[in-house]
Amino acid sequence: MGLSRDTFYRYQTALETGGVDALFEHSRRKPNIKNRIDEQTEAAVVAYAVAYPAHGQHRTSNELRLRGVFISGSGRALCLVTSWLGKF
Repeated sequence: MGLSRDTFYRYQTALETGGVDALFEHSRRKPNIKNRIDEQTEAAVVAYAVAYPAHGQHRTSNELRLRGVFISGSGRALCLVTSWLGKF
């Protein structure tokens, strides 16, 4: 079968107590909300990135800073990655 006895009994116990859903791996990691960018800033970054796609991280950061939106160049890149508009 290819499983150790310990793993088999762990799976069997999980199946008996929680059903098939208990066999799937669940992340124990909790999201850190403090590291998220607020929605207004994220919307401003996405709107600017759509309007000026050729501008880089730091130019976007500087232009948005002139408009009153404070975000770093790397924060801009991370914002676009989480918005599915860029890749890292």
